[in-house]
Amino acid sequence: MRRLALYPFALLYGAVIWLRNRCFDLHILRTKAISGKSICIGNIAVGGTGKSPHVGYLIEQLSEQFQVQVLSRGYGRKTSGFILVDDSKTPQDVGDESCMLYEQFKNQVQFAVCENRHYGVQRLRSTAPASLILLDDAFQHRWVKAGLNLVLSTYAQPLHKDALLPAGNLREPASALKRADALLITKCPPFDTFDAIGFAQQYKKWDIPVFFSRYAYKPLVSLTHAVADIQDVLVVSAIAKPGYLDEAFAQDVRIQHISYPDHHAYTQANVNEIHHFFDTFATANSAIVTTAKDWVKIQSLLSAKDRQKYPWYLLTFELQWLDQPAFNQFISAYVVSN
Repeated sequence: MRRLALYPFALLYGAVIWLRNRCFDLHILRTKAISGKSICIGNIAVGGTGKSPHVGYLIEQLSEQFQVQVLSRGYGRKTSGFILVDDSKTPQDVGDESCMLYEQFKNQVQFAVCENRHYGVQRLRSTAPASLILLDDAFQHRWVKAGLNLVLSTYAQPLHKDALLPAGNLREPASALKRADALLITKCPPFDTFDAIGFAQQYKKWDIPVFFSRYAYKPLVSLTHAVADIQDVLVVSAIAKPGYLDEAFAQDVRIQHISYPDHHAYTQANVNEIHHFFDTFATANSAIVTTAKDWVKIQSLLSAKDRQKYPWYLLTFELQWLDQPAFNQFISAYVVSN
């Protein structure tokens, strides 16, 4: 009922989005094509599609052969303008996802943030004219056009069954796929449990390839002190869809959550709250589990005493592909020919 009540507002929002896109299509508003090699990893729905892990995957695949630069908005930061990410920058300076990716790939790639993507691209091109630029979440930012546009959508919330904001999760209608070069269906269940060909058929009219990926969770990594046999976990996160994290644990592990809004800036009071709640049920077999995106904001708030007392763990994963060679070849075909 609530979604039905919001449909009039979705229609109004849709009219505004249609008018904006029409202005770009008619060149009333000007899109500037990015010179050289560039790949946009974006989405149509609001958050939680897994853009950052896919940016990371492309970095791993491309950084040995090409000079790679990554440009994002730096969502959640307290600054503005163009900023290069380095060891001195905090999530408040450049956003949590930029810090997370920088920690993983700082020896391979240059990272920058800028809300004005056109200006950000110009700044990066001035330092490395022949680089390959990865644009994190810039599909709706039509002032610039990447050479290759990848749109991500989760398996559980397919675009063709969703609605525009605020009745649904779409920032643009599914017809925006006409500007995409490929659709990536992310966060899939085990590939042998669904009909991927039938799923892809639903997007046939856009005549773009459809690829499927999923998270394969790795063993927990101890961040403070280790627990011999983990039987209870408190999952701490500030991500769009924390329920997905339950898939990382065996069925006999008891799971509790403390969840904050996506990109939440943790405070000392939050850490105290987390530890207090953990103390209410913790045994020798209990652990606190968080994600890399959260840990970059939490770690500086833990005292030496906290690190001795509380067993914090990092949850990590790798991407698995239904047809990894086909996806890699698709990316390779673009970067080699441009």
